Amino acid sequence: MNKMRILLCIIVACFLSQPIHAQLNLPTKQIAGNTYYYYQVANKESLYGIAQKLGVTTDEILRYNPDASGKLEKKQLLFLPVTFSRGQMSPSNQVRSAFGNQQEEVVIVASGEKVKHTIEPGETIYTIAKRFNTTIEGLLTNNPSLAPSQYVAGQVIKVVKDSALPFHYEKRGIRFYNYKIQDGETFSSIAHRYGVATEDIQTANPDMKKAKKGKTIVVPKAYTERVLGDMKSISIEDLEANYASRIDNLYDQLVAAKRNSQVNIGIVLPFQLHKNPAPRQGYLYTDFYKGFLLALDSAGASATKHINVHVWDTEHNLNVTDSLLALPEMLDMNLLIAPSEPKQLERLNKFGGENNIDVVNCFTTKNNDYQENTNVIQVNSPTPQFTERVLDWFGKQFEGYHVIYLMDASSEGKEIFDNLRSHIDQMGMPTSSLTVSGDLSYDNLSRHMNPGSRYVFLPSSSSKDLLRKIVKAMKQAKQERFDCEFCLVGYPEYVTYLKDYQTDLQDIDTYVFSRFFNSKGFRTRDVETMYKNSFNGDMFSSVPNMVLIGFDLGMYVINTLGQGISIDNDAPLYRGVQTSFKFDRPNSRSGLINRAIDVIHFSTDHKITTLVQQ
Repeated sequence: MNKMRILLCIIVACFLSQPIHAQLNLPTKQIAGNTYYYYQVANKESLYGIAQKLGVTTDEILRYNPDASGKLEKKQLLFLPVTFSRGQMSPSNQVRSAFGNQQEEVVIVASGEKVKHTIEPGETIYTIAKRFNTTIEGLLTNNPSLAPSQYVAGQVIKVVKDSALPFHYEKRGIRFYNYKIQDGETFSSIAHRYGVATEDIQTANPDMKKAKKGKTIVVPKAYTERVLGDMKSISIEDLEANYASRIDNLYDQLVAAKRNSQVNIGIVLPFQLHKNPAPRQGYLYTDFYKGFLLALDSAGASATKHINVHVWDTEHNLNVTDSLLALPEMLDMNLLIAPSEPKQLERLNKFGGENNIDVVNCFTTKNNDYQENTNVIQVNSPTPQFTERVLDWFGKQFEGYHVIYLMDASSEGKEIFDNLRSHIDQMGMPTSSLTVSGDLSYDNLSRHMNPGSRYVFLPSSSSKDLLRKIVKAMKQAKQERFDCEFCLVGYPEYVTYLKDYQTDLQDIDTYVFSRFFNSKGFRTRDVETMYKNSFNGDMFSSVPNMVLIGFDLGMYVINTLGQGISIDNDAPLYRGVQTSFKFDRPNSRSGLINRAIDVIHFSTDHKITTLVQQ
């Protein structure tokens, strides 16, 4: 099992990303005091083509040019800062090491300029932080021998200049309110009413010796508000006030508990490297791992925490899994990624619950541990929750439509259909049924449609055979029944039928709901290019694509845990290449469930649009 163990450390010292090594051969402009490269779009150029030409990813361009996701116009300008973040790891080296016999540690350091500074008379940890635009946390971490009270003249300290990012803090001040004195009121009663000191009111109104009915006075009231600022703009008073009560505890935490500055991720999967050749399952899990590495390579430098990735091969053996969970380093994990195999997944979920370690299940819906284990993170939404999101979308999307059920004997997808049908009945939508035994005829379909009406067709099963039976008649109706409006709603399984039926679904005008979808657009091509360049080959064919599962999960981890954000109800939506993430905890006893689902519209103009419902 040692031959599948690798430790990856992405260390982002003092929270700054590393400048790009190769400078872009582009002209520059000064905009709002900053320097930007700019590129003028040529005729018929695409975003993907420009990204390839410049040697950047489409996501990097969209980060600074969000409107570039649409059609690009000739002579349109695209801007990139002269310094911007890009990953510097070489995942191909990581994977080759992972599948060799050596354990390897790779350390990437991105930071500002490190200097030594001799503390001058009158300087404190707060004035030093402002002077060098560094963080209090950085000063404490880089000078562990000095407690906050020991920042006195003559001490030599290490400082990382310009390493502070914008942050939220409590800003304190005074606002002055006008108040008209009522009958019987005194300065004292007014002060009590507003929660201020009487002498403060008297000081603010020096020309009034006592309160007089009908007179207007000024009431000075202190306020505290949460604002976004930076180390340069915050006052010394506010900075000290925000840290004074907790700085000693903060020092203890940063110095004694370095774990707070890092994220430990354990990938515990049955790669089965002891088998030659490895089974298909081993290749699929390997592709997942490679996708995770690509995410670290693409965006890891933007993390504000150390990301340590440990990888173990369970060999598809429960005894090996148990021995791995007994390793001391397992207790240091913040997050474990578990396989789909029921017993192994059950073991990891139990271990996570007992040791307060989150366990990600991103491969199966056939596990209910999330119902009673707060540490389970369920990526593929279980059928009840998935159906609930679909029902919510269906009711809003097709309000005012007549629903026609296309009934057959198949039981595939029956649970979702039965829930949809029950919900439609509860909403009082008009419905009718059309039995499909053999191939559906156009005449039979057309008899159920009245001019001027709107229809949504809902198959009773997700079977490919039922889709085959109805396609021809529905395409003919779309061509000939222009006197009414209609569309088809399909199931998650339809995503696997696209090789044979994508054009048909577009001709009919179809909505498909799914837990995942890969549109195979420029973001997918970016990942494919990174994969080919890093691993000298093509991704293993699968639905869903395992490389993209690993890539999307890796990007989500970087955007949450890597940025110091907990994975919980408040974590923002992440729109992935294939899978999106927005988690919710249904109750205090349950784990987190991904509530983001894709609704894919295959429209008659042969466009594919993906809407993420959350």
